[in-house]
Amino acid sequence: MINVQPLREQIYAYLRDEINKGNLLPGQLVNTSEISRTIGISKTPLREALIQLECDGFVTILPRRGVMVNRLTLSDVREFWEICRALEYEMLSRLFDRVDASCIESMESINNEMKEAMAEKDTDRFYSLNIAFHDAFLSLSDNHQMRRILKLIKQRLYDFLSRSCIPEWETVNCDEHDHLIELLRAGDRDAAASFLKDIHWAFEKQEGHIRRFYEQASEEEVALAAVE
Repeated sequence: MINVQPLREQIYAYLRDEINKGNLLPGQLVNTSEISRTIGISKTPLREALIQLECDGFVTILPRRGVMVNRLTLSDVREFWEICRALEYEMLSRLFDRVDASCIESMESINNEMKEAMAEKDTDRFYSLNIAFHDAFLSLSDNHQMRRILKLIKQRLYDFLSRSCIPEWETVNCDEHDHLIELLRAGDRDAAASFLKDIHWAFEKQEGHIRRFYEQASEEEVALAAVE
């Protein structure tokens, strides 16, 4: 199939994939000349893609120094978590009446797949399914800007060189999904939205697991950088 995406979007996707695979590490300066030669493009569309990556928070363009892949600090994680908490609470409250039996069944099916991925220790699949679980109801919203913001934030939160496997957190996550499904089936708007805000997306409730996840990911990044 012919790729009809604008060139800058193709380069953007390529660079995002390189970050996700760990070929471009947090704190690393991007060799734009090498990338330009490797994928056979001029620097103009590459520069446009890098500007978009900076706008989306993945890199920082440093005057006279180059382009650096951004690190994700615990402070960043807390702020992103709070944004997800506020937006998902607001969106579920607003679109609750659109969450029908078909949507709930889809969420239940996805959560069961998450449990299978957890049993198989397939961490990449688990986190992809986790995003799909939330998207099952978020996709019902007509607010495209909110959905875009959430997508970008979750990419920043989850697109790591190595997604750490923390079985205890994965179990808690699936159990909380089951409880949210029960509240949706019961038709309890306030309880479902509050559970999402006060438990599932509450940083203070999840902080122990969050610290372990992101600190472990950072340690792995440092170790791999040393090997290279």
